[in-house]
Amino acid sequence: MKNIIILTTRGITVWMIAVIGFLVYITRKNSIPFPIGPNPELFLLQIPINTPAKYIGVITICFSNSIFRSLKNNILQSWITNHLQDESSMFRHGDEYCFSYEISCVNTIYAWFDWFLYMHILLSQIDLFLVEVSADILMTLLITNYYLGKKSSNIIPIRNDFFFQELTERSRLIRKSESRNPTANPET
Repeated sequence: MKNIIILTTRGITVWMIAVIGFLVYITRKNSIPFPIGPNPELFLLQIPINTPAKYIGVITICFSNSIFRSLKNNILQSWITNHLQDESSMFRHGDEYCFSYEISCVNTIYAWFDWFLYMHILLSQIDLFLVEVSADILMTLLITNYYLGKKSSNIIPIRNDFFFQELTERSRLIRKSESRNPTANPET
């Protein structure tokens, strides 16, 4: 199982590098410029993004939306798959039953909302795409670090005081409380 996952990951990486290389080659060969920043030809929902203030607003929306997309994909979708759709998983409280509808509906509605923004923003300019990807990678690293910190005390979390200090401290406290009272968390 581990080998197929590693092969799949590396295959996807090679595919992305090949496509990016091809696109760079074609754009350089045909002298197609990639505009960056606010310009008179950048429109989102028929609104011209031609001033720095509008452009910063769009960048902020891109970055924030990527954060929420990562949270949806890595937390909500995982919960739906591992708790709601897993027939062997049982709910411990009646609240979880009702809460499942809220999670499922928010997950579905946000998927369409995100698709709408994604299509309008990402197809507009390459720099907006790079902002989306950067924010998505940042959130993926944060979420992965959080789950690895919960999973084992043998794994050394990423160290960066600004971003990860609180996350690492919470993970340490969770492990400490679980080691004192192993029956406190029935999922372990």
